[in-house]
Amino acid sequence: MTCKIVAQTGLAAGLLGILLVGGVASAGDVSRGALLASHCETCHGMGGKGAMPNPAINGMDVADMVDIMKAFASKEESSTMMYRHAQGYTEEELKMMAEYLKGK
Repeated sequence: MTCKIVAQTGLAAGLLGILLVGGVASAGDVSRGALLASHCETCHGMGGKGAMPNPAINGMDVADMVDIMKAFASKEESSTMMYRHAQGYTEEELKMMAEYLKGK
């Protein structure tokens, strides 16, 4: 099996998992914010509701979350992992994630 096939299979499986979380959904039901925020859920729990020792991030004000993520990205706010994650997103993507998580 080539690396490309393995990567495509992994991507398809990951997207399918995201679509099936919380019930059956169609691809049109999943927003870009939900897809981006799925990375947050790895450490912060489903819907960002918190998973010890990581805090809940659901329901936060969008502007506050974007500001916090920017602070992590610039290393203004210290963290062992968050600065690495925060650097990988544009401001628009941070807003999409924050808007999705605000409603959780």
